[in-house]
Amino acid sequence: MSVVGDVQMALVQMGGARCDGLAQAVRARGWNLELTEDIRRVQERAGDGDYHIVVIATDAPQSMPAHPVRGLLSLQLDMSVILLVPDRTEILEIQALRAATSDQVYNLDTHPAVLVSVLENELQSVLASRVEYAILCVDDDHEFLASMERLLPARLEAAFPRFSLEFEFYDRPTEALRAAEEMGPRLAVVICDQVMPEMKGLELLSRIMQINPLAQRMLLTGYAGVDSAMEAINQRVLDKYLTKPVEQPASFVETVGQLLREHHLRRTMDIHRDRLVAQFEFIRCVTAARDVAKVLEAVAAFLSEEFGAGRVAVALSDGQQVVVKAARGPWPSLAVGETIPAGEEICAWAAGHRRPIVVSDAQGLPDGAQAASFGRLPVMAAPLAWGEQTLGVVMVGDPPGGAFTRCQRVLLSFVADAASLAVTGFQDRLTIEQHYVDTMASLMEAVEAKDPYTRGHTDRVVELAVSLAQAAGIAGPQLRDIERAAALHDVGKIAVPEAIIRKPGRLSPAEAALMQRHPARGESILSHLRFLDAAKPIIRHHHERYDGTGYPDGLKGDAIPLGARVLAIADAYDAMTSTRPYRQAMTPAEALAEIEANAGRQFDPQLVRVFVDMMRPAEPVKPPPAGTPQPVAAEEAKA
Repeated sequence: MSVVGDVQMALVQMGGARCDGLAQAVRARGWNLELTEDIRRVQERAGDGDYHIVVIATDAPQSMPAHPVRGLLSLQLDMSVILLVPDRTEILEIQALRAATSDQVYNLDTHPAVLVSVLENELQSVLASRVEYAILCVDDDHEFLASMERLLPARLEAAFPRFSLEFEFYDRPTEALRAAEEMGPRLAVVICDQVMPEMKGLELLSRIMQINPLAQRMLLTGYAGVDSAMEAINQRVLDKYLTKPVEQPASFVETVGQLLREHHLRRTMDIHRDRLVAQFEFIRCVTAARDVAKVLEAVAAFLSEEFGAGRVAVALSDGQQVVVKAARGPWPSLAVGETIPAGEEICAWAAGHRRPIVVSDAQGLPDGAQAASFGRLPVMAAPLAWGEQTLGVVMVGDPPGGAFTRCQRVLLSFVADAASLAVTGFQDRLTIEQHYVDTMASLMEAVEAKDPYTRGHTDRVVELAVSLAQAAGIAGPQLRDIERAAALHDVGKIAVPEAIIRKPGRLSPAEAALMQRHPARGESILSHLRFLDAAKPIIRHHHERYDGTGYPDGLKGDAIPLGARVLAIADAYDAMTSTRPYRQAMTPAEALAEIEANAGRQFDPQLVRVFVDMMRPAEPVKPPPAGTPQPVAAEEAKA
């Protein structure tokens, strides 16, 4: 992709924020710029992969809508998000921005030339993250295969410019099977005919499914083969079938595009899930560490393993110099104990200037910085900082593939932010604890945002649970624990296979048993976070039923924690009023009626009454007919 002509960028200007200089500078580079105030529309289009970069500018960050902002931040495997605010040092105080890393937030008055330089750096990371997918077509009809060879590459490469696509065409199933083995995880879509001499199409697809379960599988069949195709879909051997002959080429290409999009969704969900597990483990290690040295060792070990990078170093600042405290790999002059005067080298520059830096070549070095200590470029450094205090820096070099992806940059900033909190000695524990909860919740949103059926579920459940708890008279620490539990209630689902979570139909007994483990798994994932001790039972028991037939422990009545009884109603209501692949959403009235019908069986009857009163609009008071005697006020009657 050309860096000049094919860049798609959205600039969302909210409130009174105007960025005319930035817009002019971006257009001068030939980028395609969309100016808008509609952040929700941008979020929808971003979910479809329409942008490389989204810039959100606001002069009132406190009033930013949290859900669309956090939804955009969760899509960063595919694009970059930059935020412009009046004062970037206050981002931790703003709900909508708590999911942002420090290298994504800049002041509104930052010079356009500086911002464009930042955006160019972001673009390089996005382009380095382009995924490679292979599409395999198999048919013994040479004329049809030739037409597909002419049609598919041109149409799909134009429709998916952010993917690097490879196409292979075979007339023999045995050769196609060998190609599928060589493609490995790159194989995204398989299209094959059912009737072929060497092997039936369904047999080929079944064997490819064993090689790559995530690959989307489409069968081309005559009308006589429709029944067997439907059976294969039910057995999950097949994702789609089309009857031959293909009379609408455009519709055929669109169907293949939908399968490619579905594969990308599944793949990114798996990447998000793996990243979630790794980041949860990192948080557990950091919170369990008893001193700063162990925190820094945990940082170095995590980055070395997670990045697969050849070199990692973590250093602390004493105000005058930066001292290396933990390291992995052969740094020329960054061994443990080495010191770097303030203002020298990339690491000291990042620490002193309080924002991350990625240097891909010598021309990218900031003024006054030298790369001698690093030996080879690219390198990436992120500051350890808290408030106005500079604590140190984290550095990474030798990335696999020779370039840092946007996802790696986000991950480095996350690690630096988490390590910064630990290094401060947890001076403000409540703020730190909430930051951890927000971080973990934002990671869960990264998974939700990729699925249109669950997008925003956690945010809505938090709002409903807190409102119900308040209406029931719950306040103080107990209310805070319910809010935290609601934010993390589905964290255990990261251990449930994506195929089960998104299955469009009833789960088998084995699948249902695996799904029912997620509350206990969520409690286990959070087990080392002591500040969540009161929230963990709520998470574990939010699928218990009031009559004792729920899971995982079959608790009954008041034996179920109050917070879990609150969360059960909020979770069920949002699930019922949300569309799923296998059913349409209920109306609010229908969902409330269902909850009322299950009072005393599934739900706490007292909480059901509170919830229904809270959710049903008040009946308008009709004025009495003219001439009706007015009742005597209570105080007057007493008199």
